[in-house]
Parts: sequence; C-alpha cells; structure tokens
Amino acid sequence: MKQLSIYCSLDLEERVVAALDRAGAEGFVRIPRATGNKFAGPGEVPRTLTWEAAVFLVPGAAEPVVEAVVRELESYAGGCDIRPCLRMVVSPVERVY
Repeated sequence: MKQLSIYCSLDLEERVVAALDRAGAEGFVRIPRATGNKFAGPGEVPRTLTWEAAVFLVPGAAEPVVEAVVRELESYAGGCDIRPCLRMVVSPVERVY
C-alpha cells in the first residue's frame, strides 16, 4: 500500500481528479484553500511567488493505482510551462484503519 499526495494549482484540479478516476482510486481527500509558494531569485522582491492550490491525499492505495496516476500526471510535474504547479509524493503505508 502507498499514500499518494498531490499538490497542484487549481487549473490542474480536474485533470488530477480524472487521473484518479481512470486509475481506479477508491476515493481521495481534497484539502481546499491551499497556496503554493516558491521563493523568487536572490535579491528579488517580493521574496515568494504565491498561487492558489489544492491538495489531494489518497491513503492506502494499491501500488498499481498509484503508478497509473503518477504515469499520467508526471509529464505535468516536469512541464516548464506548468512547473511548480504540480508535485506528487508517494509514501509507504503500514496500515490503514
């Protein structure tokens, strides 16, 4: 089992939900009203760039589900026109109750 955490800007939210659905995820937790923040270059003011974001958590997912979602979304995580608006973290899970 794995936990998949996805952090994205709001413009990618529908794409994330569609990827979770296609992969067969049982469900997810969506945390609204998050903000993404990235430090600007040295000496630049303001110091951070901020955008509206959402967080999706998929606890206790089977590895094939997680891999399918990661495969579908990883190109957005690395796309220079979207970066840093999508990040994914895959973590091992010992138990889910």
